[in-house]
Amino acid sequence: MTLDGVAHRLIIEMERFCAYQERSAFEIKTKLYRKGATEAQVELVLTHLISSSFLNEARFVEAFVQGKSRIKQWGAQRIKSGLISHHISETVINRALSSLSKTENHAHLRRWLEKKQSSLKNEAEGPKKRAKIIRFLLSKGFSLDEILKEV
Repeated sequence: MTLDGVAHRLIIEMERFCAYQERSAFEIKTKLYRKGATEAQVELVLTHLISSSFLNEARFVEAFVQGKSRIKQWGAQRIKSGLISHHISETVINRALSSLSKTENHAHLRRWLEKKQSSLKNEAEGPKKRAKIIRFLLSKGFSLDEILKEV
């Protein structure tokens, strides 16, 4: 297979990969390098995907933020961490996080708090139980200030 043939095969494969769900450029690069693609092939594929609208950073960030907030009910800190792991710039992350509903985020915090409290109902009230709840809510991506206001 020639370089063009390999690149063409990779383009078709990555188009399918991107058509399934929104992807970040980092995911595409990682997948291509795992498949043994060269730097030139990766750049060629990325350029094609962007020009064909298969790959769009703003669309990916919006889908990621909305999905993790509404479906997984993550807090802003965990969503931000997830976007950083995809190598998304800080300004794009902050813009996307500002679109999150404060009331929806608060409702998610309350739901997680109630769920954790019910799972610890047999445990005696005290600092150990409170610490467990706080750690759990921190792992879900809520800020310590938000948590302390509720707990």
